[in-house]
Amino acid sequence: MKFWIRTLFYAVLAMAATGCATKGVMTSTGEPEVKPQLPTVHSIRHISAMTAVGLEWQMIPDLSIEGYRIYRLDPNGEEKKLKRIAQIDDRYSTHYVDTKLEPGTEYIYQMSTYDKEGYESRQSPPVHVRTAPMIHSVSFVRAITDLPNRIKLIWRPHQDLRVVGYVIERATVSQPEKWEKQAEIKNRLSAEYMDRNLGDGEVYIYRVRCKLCNGLVTGPSQPVKAITKPLPMPPSDLQATQDLPKAIRLTWKPSPTKDVVYYKVYRAPFAIGFYSYRAKVEGTSFEDHIGEDGKEYYYKVTAVDKDGLESEMPEAPVVGATLGKPEAPTVTAAKIAFNHAIITWEPVDHRADHYNVIRTHWEGLTKRKKIFTNVYGTKFVDNSMTPGVKYTYRIVEVDAHGIESEPSKPVELYLPKPEEK
Repeated sequence: MKFWIRTLFYAVLAMAATGCATKGVMTSTGEPEVKPQLPTVHSIRHISAMTAVGLEWQMIPDLSIEGYRIYRLDPNGEEKKLKRIAQIDDRYSTHYVDTKLEPGTEYIYQMSTYDKEGYESRQSPPVHVRTAPMIHSVSFVRAITDLPNRIKLIWRPHQDLRVVGYVIERATVSQPEKWEKQAEIKNRLSAEYMDRNLGDGEVYIYRVRCKLCNGLVTGPSQPVKAITKPLPMPPSDLQATQDLPKAIRLTWKPSPTKDVVYYKVYRAPFAIGFYSYRAKVEGTSFEDHIGEDGKEYYYKVTAVDKDGLESEMPEAPVVGATLGKPEAPTVTAAKIAFNHAIITWEPVDHRADHYNVIRTHWEGLTKRKKIFTNVYGTKFVDNSMTPGVKYTYRIVEVDAHGIESEPSKPVELYLPKPEEK
């Protein structure tokens, strides 16, 4: 007797707390209070989709009940007990759809009837239902490698009409488990993704997921690995001349990269500094016309492939120079004989083709200059001296390329007037 009084007390307490008897009469343990004489639900049929389960039962038009309560157990959930998920406030209802479920998951359902005081019938026999499994991702994915600064991903469009797009994920070789979403492709029939603005010779891993019309995303496809096109190899054995007049000729061995189409020549006045672009060359040689004697430059050459990728610039340059001036000859003798100036000299190097003799003198405040060109040999005789005038002579060596040396040290000769003799 005390047990039923205590039970009634808890039932009234539960009703007062909820303000609505139809929410159920609970025992002291929190379980619904069962009234055995209430009719029980039998013959529960079901149909499942990927994220939903439809339940159907035999209607119980008994006036002693108000409706039905539906309970669900998720075997994979944290709480291993039934949980009320719905209350059907109409005894004539026979259908309910449970939504927002996980694909490919087994659920257990039970039902009870309840009366206007909130008491429930005994639970129906359990019904085991498995939702439809998630569809697989695309079956074929391929990554196109060796593209400049990009990787092209293609796949076979999914045949399932529920697919509305694709999710592209990428990982690096150093962190193969760290996948990041790169893009979302809209439209089931789209089958290409271009990952741009990548580095040269970089390796990435890709996978594809399918996005369904209900917002769900499938598991990933098989991962594929791809590498962007590496930079071409630079040319080798770069050589620069130092003996050409007013020009420097560069030669090199071709790059071993097969699709190199031309080379870029860079030049700088110093070994360490900024190298400015000088020329585009399709062959393996270049002649830099400079126009100065003994001018020195530093060079670097890079290779460019058919996609416009340019090789790294070599660290060490080569130095080239134009042919310098010949050495100035050394005057060995200068004298006056038979009213003529006679000057002899010796070459310092072996480059002389001929010589020019520069003669200067003063006429009042004006300095006069005359150049005797194409003097062959190492002796010069000036038979055009004017008595009483002091002349200065300098010898210039000229090589076969027409490059002139600096003038020799000056010598002075004076032809005295007759009255001075």
